[in-house]
Amino acid sequence: MIKRISKAEDKILHSAYKIFLLFGYHGTTLQQIAMEAGVNKSAVHYYFRSKERLYIKVVKKVLDHTLDAKVNNNTNRKGFEKTTWFLITELYNNKSLFERTLKELYPDRDDKLTSLMKWLESIIHSPLTVI
Repeated sequence: MIKRISKAEDKILHSAYKIFLLFGYHGTTLQQIAMEAGVNKSAVHYYFRSKERLYIKVVKKVLDHTLDAKVNNNTNRKGFEKTTWFLITELYNNKSLFERTLKELYPDRDDKLTSLMKWLESIIHSPLTVI
């Protein structure tokens, strides 16, 4: 069965993407997301149940975008930098939730997760990295 995404759900996810990328998990509130999406805060709860579940959807979208950009090398640099910066700051500021999220998204891909974590940590510790 294919789940249809409602217009409100899509607006909430798009808004959450923008807000989480700007402020990270701890700096984002569901009220900010609801205001950005032009919906009531209860709609956010209805479609996503919690801030953490919405965060998981955003991390998935960011990872898909980032990994696609790394593989295809056909994305705009600013968007790639923005999503990479989000991943790095979440790894640094919110490591336990970020790692739990990755394990939930990719439960059978420990090798992929390990390489992703190493890549992000190498960027964090690289003195030449300016994003």
